Amino acid sequence: MTVQMIPDKGQTLAAPLGKVLGVVDTQKQLAEVTAALQKAGFSKVTAVKGEDGVNLLERVEGFFFSDAEERVLARHIDELKAGHFVFAVVASGDRVNDMAEIASRHGARFLVHFGFATVTWLTK
Repeated sequence: MTVQMIPDKGQTLAAPLGKVLGVVDTQKQLAEVTAALQKAGFSKVTAVKGEDGVNLLERVEGFFFSDAEERVLARHIDELKAGHFVFAVVASGDRVNDMAEIASRHGARFLVHFGFATVTWLTK
């Protein structure tokens, strides 16, 4: 299985409620993280890169809590501008730490979970 790259077609992405967002530097790291997560039962990994990713994250709507979500997305946008990849994984509350541990072992960083009315940094 592979990661699903999301192209920019002018769409607006929903807020990442129930997802963990993370960053990797290279396509190879993204493939390694995706393979490890899918092996552990996290079946859907999506990602964005480059200008398409910047445009998509700048149009995310629907935040409900505070400006914390916007600060997180701003940091991920900076990572995209630096040529890195941002990925998202659906993770239930009881599996968030498992997901973060697996992704971290394969080079992911800046992992953050968007829960119901919470934003939790898992790694820096």
